[in-house]
Amino acid sequence: MYKSFTRLTAAAALIGAMGLASSASAKEYPSATFTHATGFPKALYMEQPAEWFASELDKRSGGKMQVKLFYSGALGKSNEILDLVSKGAIDMGSLVQGYFTSALPFAAMTNSLPMTFFDPEQAMRAAMAVEKTNKSQIDEFKKNNFKPLVYRYLPNYKLICTKPVKTMADLQQLKVRTFGNYMPKMFAAIGVTPVNVLPTENYEALKRGSMDCSYLTNANFIAYKLHEVAPYIIDVKFGGINAYFLAMNLKKFDGLPKDAQDLLVKIGLEATDFAAAKTEEIEAQALETMLKQGAKLIKFEDQDKLEAAVPNMVDLWIEAMAKQGMEAEARQYAKEIMDYYKAHAAKK
Repeated sequence: MYKSFTRLTAAAALIGAMGLASSASAKEYPSATFTHATGFPKALYMEQPAEWFASELDKRSGGKMQVKLFYSGALGKSNEILDLVSKGAIDMGSLVQGYFTSALPFAAMTNSLPMTFFDPEQAMRAAMAVEKTNKSQIDEFKKNNFKPLVYRYLPNYKLICTKPVKTMADLQQLKVRTFGNYMPKMFAAIGVTPVNVLPTENYEALKRGSMDCSYLTNANFIAYKLHEVAPYIIDVKFGGINAYFLAMNLKKFDGLPKDAQDLLVKIGLEATDFAAAKTEEIEAQALETMLKQGAKLIKFEDQDKLEAAVPNMVDLWIEAMAKQGMEAEARQYAKEIMDYYKAHAAKK
């Protein structure tokens, strides 16, 4: 599954190679070691962009700026990363926006809404574009004291289940892993019981029977070995998301010289492109591997009925924001996101 990332790492190193010697020697970067924390395990492919980012920063700064990576919740669980980064307990972290919908209602929009972004890379690109111009988003990042440096999207979400699921009727009364505020609403609309658990808890929940299905991607299924306890991969489309970003403490970032800031931003953008380039290939490889190991692919037959049954998630998000007194801001933000998305998304 990870062979493509190994090949890509070698090729992607060339991104910064041209002119590296002259640019690095011409600048005097500060000596700094940044702590980066994630709740995800090292084996999970989602962390590869952070590793690439750390490696390139080390090389391009002449070894002066380094990132020390901590995995699997060693410095904090996924639902604690925002607080840790914001308060400066860690310098950087893999921050899942949808885990913090109260603190990050705008940033969480492209992360939280299922059945909305069937070209999730463009949802990610939309968020990257809008964060530069939308006052609500700019203020939100400042208030929470962080700066996104690397973005990561996840492709079409599917189900992996302990039993075959082919129709809408099969979905009824199933207990399915979910997170955030809007995925539970989607599942409730189609008669599914949402179960809020972190990705690292999926295996045991499926094994115990407290959950019938997990809602993730193929690459996540295999990273957490879910096919060992839930052998049925349901070929259904729930859309993808703007998955997370590598967020840096803003005060720490602002305290660096401009050359160092520019280098962090540049490598962050390249790490984003690095991750995006092979996402779909890795997803396909993960499926192939699971099938070879005994999992079964089940075609979901009621995709049209599913899409018809789910309410418009953007409208639900605006309604929720209106209850918080932010309807005008939410409508403007949603318009900017969706205008960009519709202009760039491929039909899938």
